[in-house]
Amino acid sequence: MNMISTVLSQLLAFLVSTTGDWFIAVALITLGIKLLLFPLSIKQQKVQLLTANLTKARTILSGKFHNQIKKVNSESMKIASKYKINPLFTFATLIIQAPVFFSLYVAITHLSIPVGSILIPWVSDLHMADHLHILPVIAGLLQTLSVFTAENKNLLMFIFPVAIGVVFLWKAPVALSAYWIANSVLRFVEVQIFHLGPIQRKYLNIPSPEEMVQRL
Repeated sequence: MNMISTVLSQLLAFLVSTTGDWFIAVALITLGIKLLLFPLSIKQQKVQLLTANLTKARTILSGKFHNQIKKVNSESMKIASKYKINPLFTFATLIIQAPVFFSLYVAITHLSIPVGSILIPWVSDLHMADHLHILPVIAGLLQTLSVFTAENKNLLMFIFPVAIGVVFLWKAPVALSAYWIANSVLRFVEVQIFHLGPIQRKYLNIPSPEEMVQRL
């Protein structure tokens, strides 16, 4: 983790000096991290899409086998095995990304370039907390937006990110809120692209629920 924080610290210092704006610098470094982890994002999105279609396939199987629970479970397991669906992979990606976030925190604390931001004029330094608490709240709301899909209607999935934004980022260096905001916006765009039918079929090879059942 020390090596990651050193690299991020040097890169952040370069971007802050080049742009003269800490918010833009953090947004650019977030984009770089996102591109670096893009293969992982593809895998994560594929697993989530397959899991959502498996849930719909279970409904089809339930009607086909007249609610014979054991048969439905057995056929569902076959589908999950065939397409290597593991819902726990989503948590694994969070664990992988955690060191990056904390390394960025260390990089921020070691950066000694006092530069403001034209976009966030009420905070003069990326080390400071947002005394108006605007960015932590925005970060939480945008995190909620980034997990929003037509299939995801779990209220806790929307409330929990806002709570994190309010509690975790409330007194943290404002650069972490900026990272959170930029990452959430990029993730929202990413999710919307991956949910396009042609993208799912052509590039991700995501079968429809009906195809999952037919290919058993």
